[in-house]
Formats: sequence, C-alpha cells, structure tokens
Amino acid sequence: MSSILTNRPSSRRRLLENIFSLYMLQGLNYFIPMAVLPYLIRMLGVEMYGLVAFSQAFAQYFVIFTDYGFNFSATRYIAKHRDSSQDISDMFWQVYILKFGFLVAGMFILGALILMVPRLHHDYPYFLWAYLAVLGNVLFPQWYFQGIEKMKYISACTGIAKILSALALFVWVRHPQDGVLAVIFQSGGVLVAGALGFVIALHEIGGSFVLPAISSLRTTLRDGWHLFVSSAAISLYTNTNLVLVGLIAGNIQAGYFSVAEKIVRAMSGLISPAMQALFPHVNALLVQSHERALEMLTKLLRGVAGFTFLASTFLLLFARPLATLLFGKGTAEASIVVIRLIAFLPFLIGVSNVLGIQTMLPLGFDRPFSRILIISGLVNLAFGIPLIHFLGARGASISVLLTEAYVTLAMVLFLQRKNIHLFRSEFAG
Repeated sequence: MSSILTNRPSSRRRLLENIFSLYMLQGLNYFIPMAVLPYLIRMLGVEMYGLVAFSQAFAQYFVIFTDYGFNFSATRYIAKHRDSSQDISDMFWQVYILKFGFLVAGMFILGALILMVPRLHHDYPYFLWAYLAVLGNVLFPQWYFQGIEKMKYISACTGIAKILSALALFVWVRHPQDGVLAVIFQSGGVLVAGALGFVIALHEIGGSFVLPAISSLRTTLRDGWHLFVSSAAISLYTNTNLVLVGLIAGNIQAGYFSVAEKIVRAMSGLISPAMQALFPHVNALLVQSHERALEMLTKLLRGVAGFTFLASTFLLLFARPLATLLFGKGTAEASIVVIRLIAFLPFLIGVSNVLGIQTMLPLGFDRPFSRILIISGLVNLAFGIPLIHFLGARGASISVLLTEAYVTLAMVLFLQRKNIHLFRSEFAG
C-alpha cells in the first residue's frame, strides 16, 4: 500500500511512524483494560461495575458536546494548512476557547440534571467525578497532533496516564464500596493525559496567546457543526445503548452489556490506529490528487473489510472461552449471548469508517454524512428502547447491530449515487 500513498519518502515515513506510534498506544489500550476490567469486576461486583460504566458512559455525552466535531474539522483544517504556522496557531486558540466555553456550559447542565433526575441524584458522586474526564478530554489536543501528523505525542501522553491510572486502581480499589475511587482514578488518568498533551502542544505552537476575533470563532463553529451533529448522532447508537440499559434495565444488565461491548470494541479497535493516522493523510493527499487518494482508499477498504470479517468470525466462534478467560464463569455466561449478537460490529464499523470518515468527510460530504448518522441514531432509539425494556442487554445488542448495518448500507448507496465505487476503484471527480 505504501507505494501509492505519495511520491514523497518523508510523507511515507511520517505516516508509517504515526501508525507505529498509535499501535504502541493501542497495545496499552488492550493490555491495560484486559488486566483492569476483570480485576474491577471481581473487586466491585457486576452491579457496582455497571454503575461505574453507566456514569462514565453518561459523561461521554459531555465529551461529545465539548469536542463539537473538532477532532475532524480542526484536524482537517490543520492538515490542509500545515505549511502556515499562523493559520495553525489561530485554529489552536479558537478551538480551545470554544471547548472551554462548552466545558463550563456542560457543568451547569450536569448540575441541573443531577438535581432533577432521581436516578442521577442518588449516585451523584459517580457522575461528578466522571466529569473530570471531560476536563481532561478538553485539555488534550488530539486534533492538533493528528493534524500535524505527530501521533507519537498521543501515544506518550495517553500511555503514561493509563499506566498511572491502572496502578492506582490495583492498589486502592479492593471492595464494592470503592466504586467512586474507580471512577476517580480512571477520570484522573484522562486528566493527566490532557495536561501533558496541552503542555507539549503549547511548546510546539510557540508564541503568545492572541484573542481570536468573534467572526473567526463563528466560522470555526460553522465548520464543525455538521461533524458535531454527526458525533452526537453516533452516540445515539453507541454510547446511548449503555445509558439506556442502565436507566431501563438497571446496573446489573448495564454491567453485562458493558463487559460484552468492551470485548467487541477492543477487537474493532485493532484498526483504529491506522484509521487515525490515515485521516489527515487522506486530506493532504486529496489536495495533490483525487485519483491517488481514491486508489489508496480502494485498497484500504478491501484490506479493512477482509481483516475485520476474520476478526468478527473469531468473536462469534470463540465468545465462550474468551469471556470465561477474561471475566470468570459467572459474568461470562450472561455476556456470551451479547458478544455473539454484536460479533460482526468490527466488520460493519471498519467498512463504514472507510466509507464515511476516510472518504465522505475528506471529499466534503459533511452534511450527507451527518444526515445518515442522525437517521441511524433515531432508528436505534426507536428499536432500542422497547428491545431493552423486554430483553435488557440482549435487546441493546440487537438494536446496535441493526443500526450499524443500516449506517454501512446507507453510505454505500450514497457513494454509488455520487459515482464513487471504491470496490471497483471508480471516481467521477
């Protein structure tokens, strides 16, 4: 694949270095959770672990709110203006001002919800401490590091934070009543990574802070709007399922669903580093040549589809031994069916990632991309609420599988209407 990435050796080398850095981080993302999760389930019990997972999933809504699509829009902007330090600096401070404004607004919204919703008020310390991760996410400039294609900083900051967080969990979390500590240490890890990343980015940017003009902030908000809506819509069929299970079926079912989903999402995450590294590269390559970008995406789609199909088949066939090995027989029995129901999520997510994030967004189809995801989120809610009511975690699994299948099919049909046939390597530009 490297022969078609670009003719410039430095660009190829930078891309491969970024992929390697992100796969080092992904190794930590596998090793640490696979060590921590079984420990937490055994120390906290399924019900308390479900509450911890529920509070963290709830906090993800505020992560999406404060991100506002900048992980795509700002990354895309920086990748296309990487030769202008002034443009990069301007975007850097615009994004941070907006994200901190969203952070403050989110604090007021969370406080109001805790006061008004009995389910949240009863366990309010979990939700307050989970919000600490939102601050860490606001601080961490992943969008900047991706845009300048220096993913080694993402690996270093996140890796250090994950190790410190895991050590704290193993030392201090030993009983079911330590659930709040589990939330604090995991949120604290995100905050440490955010602080480290922010300091490094400041050093990279250099210069002093200049207050952006109101018109510039409006433009940045407008550019990120459809991507924010897309991210919010994605949460309606990913993050929302766990929240709905916790609200409708209780903490125990939330624990079962969370365990199964983490195994499946971990398998799906095998391709995430390559996808993160390729997004800014595709945007930069499109500036040079649509044809070369299409050729790369065609090969990428075929490779991702083949690899993730094998990964999904593995999950389907080995759900029982995998769940038993990682989480013990008691928890495994309730999670096996859920794992099998969503075993083919890695395949669907991998294909839709190439079609949507790697193809539609770089080509400027932000609005259709957003529309597909909004419809998908609403479909998931329509199916998910009754299914979860009657089937608990299994109902959430059925709903998310159907929704991901719809997302993939809708993207295929949209690109075909635009004469973009990646499977046949055709492009009408």
